[in-house]
Parts: sequence; structure tokens; C-alpha cells
Amino acid sequence: MKEEKYKRLIEFAVPSKEVRDYCETIGRKFAPYEFAVLICQNTLLRYSQKHTLLAELVPELRAEPDSKLKTISGVYKNHYSNAEVADEIEAYIAMENNMKDYLLNDFPGYVYELEYEETGLGGRLYNCGVFSSINKIYGAMEKELQDFKDLKEDILSFRLRKYKLNDRDNYVYGKFVPEKDNPDKFQLHYLDSSFMGREYCSSHHDGFDNLLVLIPHPFRNGDIIRRIDDGQMGVVCNLQNDDVFFESLKVREKRGGDISDVGIPADYLEDETFTYEHLAFFPTLCEKVEVAACKDNNPKIPLLEACATVMKGHGSFEYLFHEWNKYIDERRMEYHKHHY
Repeated sequence: MKEEKYKRLIEFAVPSKEVRDYCETIGRKFAPYEFAVLICQNTLLRYSQKHTLLAELVPELRAEPDSKLKTISGVYKNHYSNAEVADEIEAYIAMENNMKDYLLNDFPGYVYELEYEETGLGGRLYNCGVFSSINKIYGAMEKELQDFKDLKEDILSFRLRKYKLNDRDNYVYGKFVPEKDNPDKFQLHYLDSSFMGREYCSSHHDGFDNLLVLIPHPFRNGDIIRRIDDGQMGVVCNLQNDDVFFESLKVREKRGGDISDVGIPADYLEDETFTYEHLAFFPTLCEKVEVAACKDNNPKIPLLEACATVMKGHGSFEYLFHEWNKYIDERRMEYHKHHY
């Protein structure tokens, strides 16, 4: 792959500048099949962008030395040759095109169910209703957008599920996300199907997009990180270095566990319930948070900073609980002022 093309593709495959810079520093180069996997896992890309980029990688994969014989092996869930990954990409694009056509075209006897995710709902979805045509769906989306503009709130995404009346279990599902520069315009970012996906997986192993790509990253235990796809923040935990991280993956693979979507272990603060939950943050979608830059305008930060201090081996849990209780009291007072 030419250097110019490599530099262009890595910005799509690894959207985190911090991870890109770190990989360049230590000399980590990504192979074409790794680009393909990371592009599939990048939630910032539109559906059409993914297809264009994946199609670009097919000739690169077929041009790899011994593309039909050399097996991609190591700490991976599946084992493919480069030529097989190219075949999988073409099958994957064909399947997703079928899902898109199915989702966005009306068929007699089928209905559409629309939901939206709004800022402040904490990931929960609100049901807008069931509609009989795609045009009615677009009309409902426009109305919801206008209503939220009047309230000075944002809609993070629309979720659309299409199924045959009285057969909700067999569906095609799509997620529409607003464009950064034009929040009134939504793009299809994600597709899923309860029956087309099963057919694809049964015919094509487990899918090239489930191959594990090991991604060196600069994030370490106690770092406060933000996911750039949804702004969620957390504190890295139980991760001293990459050797420990990769060794745990090998153990999981030997035990037969699914290692296709492993991320950085982190605890994050749930807004609505004032509790911490454990998540895996995907490295290529993360950036470090500079505490000094956002402490004043983000009420989460004092508690996140306290948690990060303890995880780095400094301070005490008594200090953490003190910060925790202070934060809860402040949030409760804000809530009562606003609602009573």
C-alpha cells in the first residue's frame, strides 16, 4: 500500500489522534485486513463511507503476497487468508446493501417502528410510534427535530425497525445519526437484521469484522478518557500496560471466549443514577481528558478525578467516598431547584 493511501486510510480506521500518534511513535503498522476490521468497528463513519473504504481495500488484499495461501493467524478469533478477507468484504457489502434496500422501501403488510435517543436520557430510547410507510417516518423525524429545537435540546440518533405486521422478531434495523456540521440532516450509520445477518454468518464463518486487531494505545491505569463517538467519560482501571492487556486476551481465547470486541476496561459515571458501571472502551475511539480544561464546566469531573487518583495508587478510598457524597448532594440540590 502506498504511503499516501496508508495515511488517508488510517485516519478513518483509527479516529483517535492520540492512538495514531502513539502507533507511529512505536512503529506499529496496520495491514490491509486490519484496516478493514477497524473501519467496520468505527461508529463515527456513515454507512456509505464504510462501504467506499472497504471496497478500496479489496484490491489491496488480493495484491498481498501469498494472498490465497498465507493464513492470518495469532491471537485472533478467526483464521483467514487475505484473499478470503476480500471475499468476505464483498459478501458483507452485498448483505448490507440488501438490508438497506429492505429497510428503506415499502412492502405491503410491513410496518416501521421509530425511536429516538435524546441528550440526557442516558442511552435510553423513546418510542415515537409505529408507521405504515417510510415517508411517514421521515415526516415524524422532522417533527421530532423541530420540537426538540423549540426545547433547545438535541436528538442524538433515530432508531428504525422494520418488520412484518405480527412478526416483530424478524426485522431489519437501522440507526440514523445527525451530521456534525448539519444537525438537521441524518445519515444511516448502522444496519442489523435478525434474519439476513444469520444467513450471512452461517455462510461466511463468523465474519471478517470479528477478527481481533491488537491496538497499542497510550492510555494507562487511572487515566480519564472520553469516547469520541458519544462523549461518555470514564477512568481506565486494571490496565497497567499492553502486555497485561494482551496476555488476558490470550487466556480468554484459550478458554473459548469471544475476543472480537475487547476494549480498554474502564468505569464510567451514569448521569441519571449517580452510579459507576464497568465498560470496555474501544481504544481507537478514545482520547484523554485534560482535567484542568473541563473541571469547571463538567460536574462529573471532581468525582472522576478522585477515582483516577485512587486508581493511580495515590490518596485513599475515604477521599473518594467524600468526593462521591459531595457530588451526590450537589446533584440532588440542583435537581430540587429545577423541579420544585
